[in-house]
Amino acid sequence: MLQIHGVYHQTNADFHALLMMPNIVTDCNYSMSDQWLLQFAKRAIIPTNVSYHGNTRLGFYYQWLWQQLIIHHPDYSLIGEEIQLQWQQQTVGAIDFLVHNHCSDEIEHWEVAIKFYLNFQHQWPGPNANDNLDKKINRMLDHQLQLTDHPAFKQLNYHYPIQRRLIMQGRLFHAWPETQSGSAITINPTGFKGHWCYCSQAATLTLKILEKRQWIAPPLFSQLTTTVEINDVTVPIQAVDSDNQVWFIVPDHWPRHNHQL
Repeated sequence: MLQIHGVYHQTNADFHALLMMPNIVTDCNYSMSDQWLLQFAKRAIIPTNVSYHGNTRLGFYYQWLWQQLIIHHPDYSLIGEEIQLQWQQQTVGAIDFLVHNHCSDEIEHWEVAIKFYLNFQHQWPGPNANDNLDKKINRMLDHQLQLTDHPAFKQLNYHYPIQRRLIMQGRLFHAWPETQSGSAITINPTGFKGHWCYCSQAATLTLKILEKRQWIAPPLFSQLTTTVEINDVTVPIQAVDSDNQVWFIVPDHWPRHNHQL
């Protein structure tokens, strides 16, 4: 019962986090603005008595959170989710959400992602360094958000969306103690931030580890139990310090020999 109780409260915290977590970037086509999120949150209804039983990967859970927020929102209806597009015996891609906006009476195409990036040598790689912010943004803009223009979508029985919306939430981590710079992409100044460092630089830090499910809405340091043992860190981990700052601690070989998270 305690475990279920804890999962419920984490899910509730995650819903609230999504309603206040800015887009990582705003200076590109279709990006969710802080103002749009504020308006969405004003009338949002936090679902109760719902639980997630899907794929354990964070991206799938995050998409479910948005699905629930859409379903319960008085101003929106969910028309379709994870719509698979097939063309000439090949999979073209999948549309995250088709949404009916009751206020504008328009159909909208939403693509959503939860991401965590670290500034490193004029880039924004993820903890899995094969991923980076610029690559992901370009993929969402140039491929995912263009799927409704593909003939594979046009042959389905859906109305064409008037509005496209890019929702990429998460947190950007800045190097410590030496500074690093990210890419030239324009970052949302109101976005959530943290610090990152190598294991060999973390000896003076007192940290408690976050489970992957806690990355969206990190609990307070006092609410966590497992202290980070720096010598045991073999893959990038997220943690909270005694000032409730969020950290990524990466092995000294990062980004080389990086493991898939």
